[in-house]
Amino acid sequence: MSNLEEFAQAVGRDVKVLNQKPSPQLTLTGNTLGIVGGNNVTLPLPDNVGHEIRGTGSPEGRIIAEIGTTYVDVNATNGALKWIKWSGNGNTGWKVLIGDTGWKTLKSISKLGSSFVKIRRVNNLVLYQFGGLQWGWFGIVRRGGQGYFEQASDIERNCKIIYNDGIPSGFRSSSSLIGNIYKDNGTVYGTWYLGGYNDSNYLRFQFLNPVPTDQDIGDIRVGTISYLTDEPWPTTLP
Repeated sequence: MSNLEEFAQAVGRDVKVLNQKPSPQLTLTGNTLGIVGGNNVTLPLPDNVGHEIRGTGSPEGRIIAEIGTTYVDVNATNGALKWIKWSGNGNTGWKVLIGDTGWKTLKSISKLGSSFVKIRRVNNLVLYQFGGLQWGWFGIVRRGGQGYFEQASDIERNCKIIYNDGIPSGFRSSSSLIGNIYKDNGTVYGTWYLGGYNDSNYLRFQFLNPVPTDQDIGDIRVGTISYLTDEPWPTTLP
């Protein structure tokens, strides 16, 4: 074989080997730039670019970050999906930016049959839902009936619906609130009263007339109860 033929074969082998090598490809993950089969480098971020962290569970007391940093809990623990660093540069000062507990049933008293009281927190907004009876009515048992719980300020007209401290942590109001309760036809039965931080975190109904001792009240419509809470996101749900 001539030197020229040997040289041509050697060149052919080299070309074949080169053709088998992967083409260089750049990848960008977050702010890390890399090349397939090679090294990578972390690119600097401008000061005005936000940072987002992903993890599991609440970041409060765990994740150190600067103000404005966001954190996504991939498990949406207790309904909290996205948090934001609100204050400080340590691992505390986180607040929920996007969260929804869904409707949770509270332990209630004085209620009639399958009546229920449900509570829900969406971000910092707390909502209540009453129902359980036909047509979505809420009801209470007659005064003195099984499960009826009178309220001391007016034992004939007032009854408790949620025990003292029965409104759970993470859902409580900083101030006490009041609104109307109605008959199904829109006539006012009386008022609901929600105790805030300084009044036992409970709920009662206050009727205009004495609660009957010989019949239940089964057609109650409750005026909207909603408020903004300043409490941290609940660590446990009802």
